[in-house]
Amino acid sequence: MTSSRRPFREFDDSYDAESLRLARRVVRGLTMSMQHLVLAPGSRSAPLAYALREAEELGAITVHIRIDERSAAFTALGLALATGRPTGVVTTSGTAVGNLLPAVMEAELSGAPLAVITADRPEELHGTGANQTTWQQGMFAGRVRDEVHLEQSDILEGHLRLEPASRDDLMAVETQVGLLMRQATASSTTSAPGPVHLNIGFRDPLVPTGISSTQQALQRWARKPFLPAEESERVRTQQRVDDAALDTFRTVFVFGHDAPDEAVDLAQQLGHPILAEPSSGARWSDTGAVQGYRLLLQAPAGSPAAELREQVQRVVVVGRPTLTRPVQQLIRRGDVEAVQYAPRRLPWSDERLPRHRVHEIGPLAEFAGRAPAGWHEAWQEKGIAAQRLIDAALGEQEQLSSVRAAQFVAETVRTPLLLGSSSVIRDVDLAAALTRPTAEPGAAAVPVAAGAEPTRAEPRSADRGSADRGGEDRRIYALRGLSGIDGNLSAAAGVALHRQRRVTALVGDLTFLHDLNALLVPSTEERPHLDIVVINDGGGAIFDQLEHGEVARRRGNEKAVERFFGTPQSAEIEQLVRGFGHEYRRADSVEQLRAAVAGPDDRVGIRVIEVRTDRAPLRDFHAELAARAAEL
Repeated sequence: MTSSRRPFREFDDSYDAESLRLARRVVRGLTMSMQHLVLAPGSRSAPLAYALREAEELGAITVHIRIDERSAAFTALGLALATGRPTGVVTTSGTAVGNLLPAVMEAELSGAPLAVITADRPEELHGTGANQTTWQQGMFAGRVRDEVHLEQSDILEGHLRLEPASRDDLMAVETQVGLLMRQATASSTTSAPGPVHLNIGFRDPLVPTGISSTQQALQRWARKPFLPAEESERVRTQQRVDDAALDTFRTVFVFGHDAPDEAVDLAQQLGHPILAEPSSGARWSDTGAVQGYRLLLQAPAGSPAAELREQVQRVVVVGRPTLTRPVQQLIRRGDVEAVQYAPRRLPWSDERLPRHRVHEIGPLAEFAGRAPAGWHEAWQEKGIAAQRLIDAALGEQEQLSSVRAAQFVAETVRTPLLLGSSSVIRDVDLAAALTRPTAEPGAAAVPVAAGAEPTRAEPRSADRGSADRGGEDRRIYALRGLSGIDGNLSAAAGVALHRQRRVTALVGDLTFLHDLNALLVPSTEERPHLDIVVINDGGGAIFDQLEHGEVARRRGNEKAVERFFGTPQSAEIEQLVRGFGHEYRRADSVEQLRAAVAGPDDRVGIRVIEVRTDRAPLRDFHAELAARAAEL
């Protein structure tokens, strides 16, 4: 029996080129859930560009143009991290698609809903030597949650429909695209958000017909974004935990990157100490995470801090801790039981994860148990002592170091902050007391010197990592999926574009140089309001803190290690920045850095603040700090 139903048509553009008609249906499917899209211009993707122009004029989506595809992809990734919604990046065919891979890899392991939308040559041109033609289908296989290929020739053959038979016609372009976007944000114990791939084979002609702009405006074909309310079913610890039914254990909660918020409440309710990485969201907890925790975990055997550390019986891991070996050593200790809190599928792990998974708050509370009297207080007191020790060591330095600069910026800026991969985020993790009382912007901040009180004050309520992370004024972002140094500036720009306010990126010199194209903003486009603080120590400082630094101290190895690992550079950052047409400032002291980052939040455009430091003394500084930990 054949259906007598006629096609379900909401608008008529039958006058136009078929490639444009296909592109409009794709955009309709995108705008059901997408607010932002980043386009890197090209010829084969022209139908999408024209359709996006129309959709933007109709208020259905915001389009950002970037010249470099890798930068475009990381800008979209930053937008996805800031919004939690699918965010698209559109490219033409060929090597343009290959430039998306680094961002896809990061999105895969960070659970970011990045939608890569790639224009392709039609299938009949593959294998003919046609320009910019390569096999793009499945290019990101194994790294995306799902992928869909739409071939324009399938419309003629009846395998793909522009005019659906109903609103939910599975053969319709719009429906297929909408369902693909759902896969980007699906979150449960069996699925995690992540990247998706939409590949589209367009046939010539790739430009619209000569319809007048007045007729075009009357079409009003684009959908306004349908943005569902945030999930309200998130398990909270207001589901009362019966303390009388819980055993007593000396447990610590380790919070890694992107930790679920409800676990903070549980740790506080049960009275356990919190060891929190900067991008975990738990560093802002209103009882205060343990300051200087890394130094406590490094304290030598026989010290009071080591004795406290040895008392740990159980560890609850929340999020993904990636920054320090002492944390991993604690989790893997043979006499310690460890579980991973995973209320939804973790994008970065599989069943081979040695830690037992706990999916719900109730069983997690049973595992953690109640803290014995004084357990939390002991960690807090030792943490304050460790922070005071770190502050004193930094206060004794004659010149501004990268650690001191990172500490100051993280504690002082009143904007969302993206921390670059490599040394910078580790310096913040070690030294920054994010709840330390600071002066208002433009005034003197709390000095770091011997005897300075690290933190006892409550943070402002807006600072706390809460369920509504998007509303935080000082949320900390980081690309910890793969922790690469590529794309950090572009991601920060994406965050700034969504928030429509100033964002600060704190990065090292190699991270900055690796993403210079983030400074290349077309003159037609809105410039993100972005402060980029570059700690320039002339190369890669992190390698000296690893085993390679010890090798470099062996006779005859120093130059080889510096060449093959240190990657020394002497780029003139000021000239580069001014060449891109942005503001530049230099800071060689805390006072100059304070003046540079101070100022009104409504200043516009991109500013780069360069902090020149010397990485040579860093290994000795860290060694001395570890030796002083014996006092804790």
